[in-house]
Amino acid sequence: MFNFSGSELMFLLILGLVILGPEKLPTVLRKMGRFYGEFKRMTNDAQSDFRQAFAEPLRDLQSAASEYKSVFQDAAGEIADDSPEPDFVPWQPPTETSNDS
Repeated sequence: MFNFSGSELMFLLILGLVILGPEKLPTVLRKMGRFYGEFKRMTNDAQSDFRQAFAEPLRDLQSAASEYKSVFQDAAGEIADDSPEPDFVPWQPPTETSNDS
């Protein structure tokens, strides 16, 4: 969640030490750690609930889409089998006609 490098983390710890003092800093860091853990647990639970809620409808949609796809592929195959092959006529450039009237 937080992408801090080592130097940035050290700067924040020193800044917290200056602002809060050595007495309050460990307590505040402990509270922040608990808050972060609780936040991660809540987001993981929300993701899990979301996945569980939408798993069955998503499977139903995927199976319906698969059925429709096979129906369309079968129909396209039948159309291709029933249609006659086109007669191939090679292209020839138009001939020039003279208008000497």
